[in-house]
Amino acid sequence: MTELIDRYLHQVGRYLPAQTRADITAELRSQIQDQLDDRYPAEPTAEQVAAVLRELGSPRQMAASYREPQYLIGPDLYPMLIEVLRYGWLIIPLILVFLGLFGRMIAPTDTPLINWLLETLWATVQAALIFSGAVVLLFALVQRSGLDLSGGAAFDPLTLPAVNDPRTVERRDTAFSLAAGVVVMLVWLYFLRVGGLTLRFDLTNPGDVIPVPSVWMVLFIVVGVALIGLHLLVLWRNQWSAWLWLIETLIEAFGSICLYFVFYQPLLGGRTPLPLPEILAAGYAIGILVNHSGRLIALWKTRDDRPLTFVNDRR
Repeated sequence: MTELIDRYLHQVGRYLPAQTRADITAELRSQIQDQLDDRYPAEPTAEQVAAVLRELGSPRQMAASYREPQYLIGPDLYPMLIEVLRYGWLIIPLILVFLGLFGRMIAPTDTPLINWLLETLWATVQAALIFSGAVVLLFALVQRSGLDLSGGAAFDPLTLPAVNDPRTVERRDTAFSLAAGVVVMLVWLYFLRVGGLTLRFDLTNPGDVIPVPSVWMVLFIVVGVALIGLHLLVLWRNQWSAWLWLIETLIEAFGSICLYFVFYQPLLGGRTPLPLPEILAAGYAIGILVNHSGRLIALWKTRDDRPLTFVNDRR
């Protein structure tokens, strides 16, 4: 029954650091095999292998046993917190440097280079600190919420998903989505505060501001918050479902409508002979639907393959 053991070790490895994953899973495989050899001299059945794995505990529990204890954020969420922060710390400087360079190129007056560098550096530090605080607070609230979506059922190794199961949550994708979502929401909260779009991130002097209807900015922020909440829910459940993927698709499609009113129309409306804002918004929405359709079909086909009890691996 090596296939069941492979599935278990694969799930354990998803919660381990890359530099120690191979050593730990090899050690754990040897431990499992020793227990099976001691108990069942003959070829063990699936139920016998499952009994040994059940005693070891869920993959997340097993991976957590190899980590040092964390305090503000528990060991189940701490690896994802660090991954989200790393992505955010990468995204924020790229966005601010790009916008700063673009603003410098189109500005009617040339700002001294040293002033621009200092302003960009200070804005990056401020944004990174605000982003870090928001992410830590978000994860701390999840950690302290006491939410239990597992239904109280015990972990069952037989319900482990296959390696390529479409319901599996890809940790890197989820971490990047959370980081990008928090960064975008902070940017749009700033736009809401100053009343429109600007390339200058300074509350005391936002520079030239392109007015945007506040109601659509609020709706766009609500869409972003909804997506962040959905990804946290998926992270907590540790698996996608067809309905959750459909909800995300619809939220993102509605976000394309909001994006039309808060970005495309203010920037491009009436400036080109073609209806470019409408084309961009429609193309973005169609791209979302096409991109999401393949996984939605795969999730729909697997919805009855086995009980949705894999969420219990966090217990």
